[in-house]
Amino acid sequence: MISKNFRIFSVSFVASAIIFVFVFLAGCNNYSGRDIKYVFLIGIDGMGISGFERASTPVLDKLVREGAISITTRGVMPTVSGPNWSSHLLGAGPEQHGITSNSWTVDNYSIEATAKDGDGYFPSIFTLFHDQKPDLKTAFFYDWDALPNFYNTRTIDKVEFSKTFEETFQKATPWIMDNKPEFSFIYIGHPDEVGHEFSWGSDEYLKAIEDVDAALGSFLKALEEAEMYSSSVFIVVTDHGGNEHGHGGLSMEEIEIPWIISGTGIIEDRLIEQPNDVFNTASTIAYLFGLQPPEEWIGQPVIGAFKKEAASKKNTRGYAPPPVPSLASGIYTFGEALSFSVNSPEYKVRFTNDGNDPDENSTLYESPLLLLKSTKVKAACFRNGFRSRVANVNFILSKPIHNIDLSVAPDEKYSGSGPGTIADQKMGSSDFKDGKWLGFKGSDLIANIELTKPEQVGAVSVRFLNLRGSWIFPPSNIEIFASVDNEYFKTVGSLSQDRILEKLKTGRNQMKIPLTSSKTKYLKVVVKNLGVCPEGHPGEGQPAWLFVDEIIVE
Repeated sequence: MISKNFRIFSVSFVASAIIFVFVFLAGCNNYSGRDIKYVFLIGIDGMGISGFERASTPVLDKLVREGAISITTRGVMPTVSGPNWSSHLLGAGPEQHGITSNSWTVDNYSIEATAKDGDGYFPSIFTLFHDQKPDLKTAFFYDWDALPNFYNTRTIDKVEFSKTFEETFQKATPWIMDNKPEFSFIYIGHPDEVGHEFSWGSDEYLKAIEDVDAALGSFLKALEEAEMYSSSVFIVVTDHGGNEHGHGGLSMEEIEIPWIISGTGIIEDRLIEQPNDVFNTASTIAYLFGLQPPEEWIGQPVIGAFKKEAASKKNTRGYAPPPVPSLASGIYTFGEALSFSVNSPEYKVRFTNDGNDPDENSTLYESPLLLLKSTKVKAACFRNGFRSRVANVNFILSKPIHNIDLSVAPDEKYSGSGPGTIADQKMGSSDFKDGKWLGFKGSDLIANIELTKPEQVGAVSVRFLNLRGSWIFPPSNIEIFASVDNEYFKTVGSLSQDRILEKLKTGRNQMKIPLTSSKTKYLKVVVKNLGVCPEGHPGEGQPAWLFVDEIIVE
């Protein structure tokens, strides 16, 4: 029989335990630095990693030095604005909030959201402020007219549209100075617009980022004058990068983006090395204000950025931008000068050409490097013991080719731009349908190459695909023949199937065949098709595909 005193003790103990757990969990979701009063989320549309690192951005650089940056934050797919800006403020991905395109509205969608308010919206960070701390003010300034479609603006105290980013700051600055909202979201679409028009990486695109940086600097100066800066946390984010004139694809240039946080209680001059995603932004803001995220959110606070969190102790490296090479990796027919640039003189560039990553003892870059043969150069910036990511330049020097023809035509669906496709210095992607590959169904590639003059040829490299799931197989072997008169050819090099399989990897492959020839002007390169799909393959016995994109004569 249990005594009354024991029952009272048990009840008291359980009640105390419940209270303790509740307080503990509440504390885990609350930022303890109460000297913070304001949080500013600055959204710069289309500012990819490359653009941020190449542009001159002293204001953003200052925020990074005073805080922390992740350069491996992932956007959601598709890599377009609507799904990603939604995810930043909704604490979840498209699978939860259902926003999969820029045209989403509460009445136009394909995927049902896992939660909706009475107006049909998934809960945003604004919803949390409105429901849990209605005494705190929120503001939303923007210049993309579709952006408010993704949030219930009835939960926001101030919503203001502008036609340009300059006008956005002109409207936001005095209102914020006068009203001092605890949370403000300022969105700038300018770099994305310029990227679409002039291309990502263009001079115009970089200048767009620099112009936004300057405008942000004026805004931060106004906050300092209003004595708001020192009690603020700033989070600078973007939605996607880009390549050429667009985005929306699956490349790392599009999905990997910078994420900056700076201000009181944030680690200083550090690189956030923990994994990060765009839907963590809203959770981080909720953490700062002690707001309870809804169960539909999948985001987590970026606790590695906060001094008081143990996870931050693992972030011991500072950030340095990688040097920007003047040459891209690729195939060239003449020697070139390779130079490196950085956006600040405080960074020292060191490089190697022996295959090893550079360290603080590597050769200091002081003047352009003259590349007269195929060379792999690796370079990095150094600052106070911190090293940037490594910039790689794989310079491949190929002999000039006067003419090339094929003994067997490729399949008409995969004929590229004709025989010259395999000597146009344009390396194909892992997508065999990108127009840069020649595809042969069950037949060999036999390329007849004429150089511009008799040359000493030391090697020939062949680039091919290995995508078994698409019935694309590596060559069974490769043979090289040489002639000085285009009549008599002799074997000068080969690569057996065993050697090919030793070096083989899935996707793109480039294999070099050393030659034992003297001067030659004519080459015949035979890349043998496997013939049929091998035993055990779903296409067993059916014609195998061979895809080649470049033959490089060195």
